[in-house]
Amino acid sequence: MKTMADIRRILELHELYGTFNRVARELGISHNTVKKYVLRVKSVQEGSASEILAKDRKIIQPPRVLTEAVRKKIHSYLESNLGHPRKQRLTAKRIWELLVEDGHKIGYTTVKDEAARWKRTNGPREVFILQEPREGKRAEFDWGDLLLNIRGTWQKFYLAAFVLPFSLYRFARLYNRSTSLEVIQAHVEFFKEINAVPQSLFYDRMRVVYDSDKKKLNDKFLEFSMHSGFIPCVCNPASPHEKGTDEESIGYIRRATFGERSSFESFEEATEWLSKRLAEINTKSVYRRTSVPVQGLVQERDQMNPLPMLEYENFELKRAAISKYSLVKCDGNFYSVPDTYRPKDITLKVLIDRIDLLDGNSVIASHERLTGKQQYSLDITHYVKTFHRKPGALPDSKVLAQVDRQIQDLFNRHYQGDPKDFLPILDLIKETSSEALTRALKILNHQNIPTTHDTLRFFLNQTDVLTVEPLDFKRGFEVFEPDLTDFDRLIEG
Repeated sequence: MKTMADIRRILELHELYGTFNRVARELGISHNTVKKYVLRVKSVQEGSASEILAKDRKIIQPPRVLTEAVRKKIHSYLESNLGHPRKQRLTAKRIWELLVEDGHKIGYTTVKDEAARWKRTNGPREVFILQEPREGKRAEFDWGDLLLNIRGTWQKFYLAAFVLPFSLYRFARLYNRSTSLEVIQAHVEFFKEINAVPQSLFYDRMRVVYDSDKKKLNDKFLEFSMHSGFIPCVCNPASPHEKGTDEESIGYIRRATFGERSSFESFEEATEWLSKRLAEINTKSVYRRTSVPVQGLVQERDQMNPLPMLEYENFELKRAAISKYSLVKCDGNFYSVPDTYRPKDITLKVLIDRIDLLDGNSVIASHERLTGKQQYSLDITHYVKTFHRKPGALPDSKVLAQVDRQIQDLFNRHYQGDPKDFLPILDLIKETSSEALTRALKILNHQNIPTTHDTLRFFLNQTDVLTVEPLDFKRGFEVFEPDLTDFDRLIEG
């Protein structure tokens, strides 16, 4: 199709040469094309036509293969499908095969498009039943993620959200991970806050709750639900409307709490901000409810199950191999193992906030559970035996870089040249703790006492000295005005 600039050029050349053929040779186009546009412009000028270039030009050609008879046959197959079980219905491909067998020359895409058009206008319409929530009957859970700025760095966190459909009471917690430990811990904290357990909880097909491959609930989560006294219910695939209240809660809480503020100094500050905003949300009026959420919670709590007598032990047991650096790996991070432990693998008791290293039923070491990846939690007392054999490895060791700054300064000032002399102080740390040695160093430095092994041992053994508190006279000393009458009388005799 030509543009208005092309038509203008055709008219200019026609006025110049006066013939259609000369213009066609000049522009390299057909004689009929030149004639068509010249005559169309004249028709518009004379008023017999309304436009030079047709707007929204559509060319509708009658179907050559999809005749009315073929279309009716396709529709009859689709109509018959409605009375068959879902898994036994004819597909578009099978309908195409039947048409080809009947001698029709038609393509599969044509049949598929016609079937799709018929389903849009004649297919069955799915109808949903509006539900009325009952007191204490159910709660809904969902899991989402969000980005927060912690000390200038954007980090990803996970948001666990609960909602009670009857009262619209909302609860949420932030976590660094999205494992089964965090999901169960969110439930435990939710039950504690509402001081009850709903009769049933609804979930989408999240992996922590439901094993889609085995088509059943996960054993660990099922054990937790039986301990707590609620019935877990899983929605059908691609059916978020079955849990629509909580699907809205994740977005609502995310916008209402972190929409106005997303930068914090620490993870703890972000958690406090979330709790504060939720407390405000739960005291405001909500849609189609006569009471605010906190009042509705009190009303439906009587219909819920009581809290279990014993708190659920939320942990996982894992076996891990010990590397030649006396480290075990868990969730992408590394934790030190005491070098006095002889086996080459060990049992890890993974909790929500720490990791215990077990020898049978005994805990031989504990570490704070790290977030992120490729991080190290090293305890210098786990390597004392090795340092006695390899004191030269002490100055540049990674474990020394993780102890308190005062202990590092002590080593760098007095033992950098001869790390072997630092070994007795390592023994003191193992006998007491790094925190106790740090407190002793503070006292010695404050009193300008030399920090030697003997002075450190003395202060570590003298617990009374370490716990002396300075006297605090808030009012000062009160001095009364003296009465000199008796003194004058004695002088006078």
